Amino acid sequence: MKRLIAVLVGMSIVMFGFQNCSQQPASLSADELAGSKQAKIEDPDLKIAKTIDIHTQMEGQVVNLDLATGKLISGSAERCLSESMLGEINDLVRNSSLCVFEVPEEEMMCAQVYMPAYANIHWSDMSVKVGEAFDSCNRGPDLCGQDGKTLRGLLRDVVSRFDEFSCDFQAL
Repeated sequence: MKRLIAVLVGMSIVMFGFQNCSQQPASLSADELAGSKQAKIEDPDLKIAKTIDIHTQMEGQVVNLDLATGKLISGSAERCLSESMLGEINDLVRNSSLCVFEVPEEEMMCAQVYMPAYANIHWSDMSVKVGEAFDSCNRGPDLCGQDGKTLRGLLRDVVSRFDEFSCDFQAL
């Protein structure tokens, strides 16, 4: 009987100890945070964005994208996006706004989930990290609505297809 009680106590400790250890989601959109509200940030204006540093899954590796030329640089490797892909990214960024996501205090139950930023958007002498979440209640800025999720997907596609891109098609 003592052995059965010890096993039950041990199982209970393990079960309750790992309750909040699930893997982090690929993306936390505004819709996935119950009760969160978007607050638009008026400045900066994304229409004047110049470059995007795309954070990859490999720690410390960044792919730089020039929004004017479509040139991609990762370390010493240089590639170029197609005009259509560059146009799609530019249209999305330039027609979006930045938002912060706020959770009302009465609904605040925060899970310990950190998600690193998926990109830094640069213009002039300023930049902003997008998509960073310190926990489920404290999120940094991201593109409003579903635009952040869409941009994250496009940039993930750029990184995964980096070796397929070439600058050979560029007219001289």
